[in-house]
Amino acid sequence: MSTVIRDKTMPPLTRNARPVDPHGRWEWPDPIEIAQPGPEPTVTATVPLAARWECEPLPASWPPAPRDEGDTLDDFGVLPSVQFTPRPRGHAPARSDQTAQPAHPLPRGQAADRPGIRQSLTNFASSTQGAAAIGHLYAGQTHAGSIAAAPRQAGAAQPDEGWPAMATIPLETARPADPSPSRLSYRLNRLWLTPTVRHFVRVGLPILLMVLLVGGWLADESRRASLVDGFVSVRTAIENRPQFQVTGITVHSRSPEVAQGVAQLLAIEFPISSFQLDLPALRATAEALDAVETASLQVRSGVLEVVIDERLPAMIWRNGTGLDLLDAQGNRVARLASRAARPDLPLIAGIGAPEAIAEAHLLWAAAAPIRSRLRGLERVGERRWNVVLDRDQRILLPADGALGALERAIALNGAQDLLARDVQVLDLRNPTRPTLRLSPEAMDELNRIRRESSGAQNR
Repeated sequence: MSTVIRDKTMPPLTRNARPVDPHGRWEWPDPIEIAQPGPEPTVTATVPLAARWECEPLPASWPPAPRDEGDTLDDFGVLPSVQFTPRPRGHAPARSDQTAQPAHPLPRGQAADRPGIRQSLTNFASSTQGAAAIGHLYAGQTHAGSIAAAPRQAGAAQPDEGWPAMATIPLETARPADPSPSRLSYRLNRLWLTPTVRHFVRVGLPILLMVLLVGGWLADESRRASLVDGFVSVRTAIENRPQFQVTGITVHSRSPEVAQGVAQLLAIEFPISSFQLDLPALRATAEALDAVETASLQVRSGVLEVVIDERLPAMIWRNGTGLDLLDAQGNRVARLASRAARPDLPLIAGIGAPEAIAEAHLLWAAAAPIRSRLRGLERVGERRWNVVLDRDQRILLPADGALGALERAIALNGAQDLLARDVQVLDLRNPTRPTLRLSPEAMDELNRIRRESSGAQNR
């Protein structure tokens, strides 16, 4: 039985029970422990598992010599050549007479004290073949080439040397590290795979650190003041450069009066930096002029160019203070000195007339057949219109449907020449009951004709 597979709980094998195969296999006997003469050396490295096996040292005659050189019995009474001669397959082992004799093994710890065994073990370990055999014995844990026997003198016996002196036991190969991650590293890895955490670490965390750094630096009031002063000085130096200076103004308009008025209204002192010009505010100031509908400002080659889009007068509004020119939307354009200055424009009068200027345009267009007699339109009560003709004639229009009533009146005039008669007022405020108001002379003539036709005398 081999020592590697031997059960330590079983009693040791005796020499009589040790199987011996003289035809080729040598069975290991019960291991022999070699007593250490001195204190055991301190081994700091990990001893391989094979070095801790309990085994019996090899005999001095191993490996065996050829039979013709002479076979001698070993310490166990067995011929080495017979033991290591390969036997045919299926051949039963045959024991020699020498190996059949019972042997009594020595107790553990005393077998190594035999001079013959110690001398054989020492000679074997000092030889090259012995070192190779010990390497093959440790092949399960280390390579045979790493075992080297200590240099000894040929034929010298050192009975006090133990296993450490016989051969250098190599260090056990370090176990590979466990590739599996720790719990902390696994959780950190899973946390890093979260998109929110990854974006925060890559983008949010640097931004947060920069904000904290800048906020901490700006917490000091003196630093803030110095920063503001430096910024103001740099901006002033840039604004005062010659290429940013504005030296004049140019106003483009249809009428020179409006251009002059805009230039005076802006009131800009030159030279001035273009950074100090508030163009939106200047445009609002220019458009505040009545005659200006829109204005555009632009700085070009050191000159402020203002382009004015004037309002076009569409009607003349007679109010309590004078005559004003109005555009098509009812916005005031300018003051008019006299009606004769613009005879081509229609005249409207009354409170609230500019707000109803769109309806006034329709009525003026519908009165084209009587345009030669038309003097103007009058707004009454801010709710309806009166058409004023020459000879102080008036057509009273209703608040609703004024355009239709005027068209009926013009049609009646075309059929019966009504407006050519002595009629002062044509009242159409009630569409179902038109009313005529005659002049005093026409009324007297009408009464006279009625008396003559009836023959009755007024008393």
